[in-house]
Amino acid sequence: MKTVTDVNTVNQLLTYSKQAEAGIHQKAIQMLLGAGNNKKQDSLSISDAARGFSKQSIAALIDKNANISNSELAYYFANYNNSSAILDAINFGENVSCGYNSDFKEYGVISFDLNGSRQVVPNYAVPKMNTSTMSGICAANNSLVLSNKSYYAWTTSSGGKYTWTVNNGRIGWAASESLLAENTNQKGTNYKWEMCKAGNILSDLAQGKSVWGYLYSNEEVLSVCEKVGISPGFFSIDAGAGKHTYLLQESGKTINVDAKIK
Repeated sequence: MKTVTDVNTVNQLLTYSKQAEAGIHQKAIQMLLGAGNNKKQDSLSISDAARGFSKQSIAALIDKNANISNSELAYYFANYNNSSAILDAINFGENVSCGYNSDFKEYGVISFDLNGSRQVVPNYAVPKMNTSTMSGICAANNSLVLSNKSYYAWTTSSGGKYTWTVNNGRIGWAASESLLAENTNQKGTNYKWEMCKAGNILSDLAQGKSVWGYLYSNEEVLSVCEKVGISPGFFSIDAGAGKHTYLLQESGKTINVDAKIK
C-alpha cells in the first residue's frame, strides 16, 4: 500500500476500492489523534501530519468543544463496517448531540451515551439512509400504529423525503440526518420547521400528552393529523409508548379520552 504523504496521494487513493478507502480513513483517524506522532499537538489535537490531508478525503474529528479520546471512539471502531449498528446507536441513543460547523459539515462528531459511556462517530462517517425504501407514516381506520425503534419516510409539503424515527413515543427526523442538516432561520416556511412542528405534535399524541394550543394552533394540529391519515372523530396512536386514544374535532382541537376517563 502506498505511503500517504500528501494531498495528491490521498486523492489518488480515493479512487481505489472500498477496502482501501476504509484503510485511508483509519489511518487518517490515527493521524488526527496523533498516533505514532511525537510532534507537539495544538489546542484542537489535530496532528501536523493530518493537516496535510485535504478536507475532501478526511474530516477533522476534533473541534474546540470536543476532547476526543480513544475510548470514546471504541464503538465506532468496533462497528466500522456495520452501518446499521452505527445508525441505530445514533438514532435511538440518549443525549445525542453534534459538534457542528455549518460551513464544513464534515468537521466534528456526533456523540451519544452508550452503556454509561460517551461515544462519538465522525460526522463524515455517519451513513446515509435510502428513504425511498421506507414506509410512510399512515394511519388505518383512524389507528396509527408505528413499530418502536424503527425508521419511516416523511414527505414534506414541497415533496422532499426524509428519514424519521420512532423511539419510545418520540417521533421525528432521524438524528443521524437532522443534526447534520444545514442551518436555517426561516421559521414557519422551510421544511425543517414544518418537520419539527409535525414531529412535536405527533410525539405529544404518541406519549398521551395534550397538544397545547399556545404551541400550535388547532389548524396546525388538524393538518398534521390529516397528513398521516387521521380524520376527525375518535382515533388512537401507538408508537412505542402505549396506546393512546383521542377525539379529534373538526376544528382541530384534540380531547385526550384516556385522561378524561381517568
